[in-house]
Amino acid sequence: MRRLYLAVVIAAVALPSFGSEITPQSVIASMNAYRQQYGLPPLREDQRLVKAANQRLDDMENLDYWGHESPDGRSPFVWLKPAGYDYQYAGENLAAGFETTEVLMSSWMESPGHRSNILSPLYEDCGVAVVDGGTTGPAEGRSIVVLFGRPKNPDPKAARK
Repeated sequence: MRRLYLAVVIAAVALPSFGSEITPQSVIASMNAYRQQYGLPPLREDQRLVKAANQRLDDMENLDYWGHESPDGRSPFVWLKPAGYDYQYAGENLAAGFETTEVLMSSWMESPGHRSNILSPLYEDCGVAVVDGGTTGPAEGRSIVVLFGRPKNPDPKAARK
């Protein structure tokens, strides 16, 4: 009995390490799994939004901030048009300090604003950027930016997956 207890304790402590690594692909797959549960079409990864999300994350690192609005008042969507994504609708999810995709997604799905972005029928595309640590100095876990969008004029040749 004592061995069984010890095995359960070890498994419980080690459990977080068994979650999936946070990558753009794991985040998109997880968001799409939730969308499927609600009868929504999957989000497509759009390379223009990936570029914008990475530029957004770089800006936060360079200016040492974390938030939906930059210290000088810029919205998260100023990176979309320069990346070639002329949007009709756009949204953003941010997260910092997460170790696994499962915990990240559970947290987002418990947050009304993040959840509504993930499950919005207005969004067709997304781009995900991930960095180890934080944007305001050393930190545990990963920081994640997801930009959601629907283009004004869909281009069949767009860089979507």
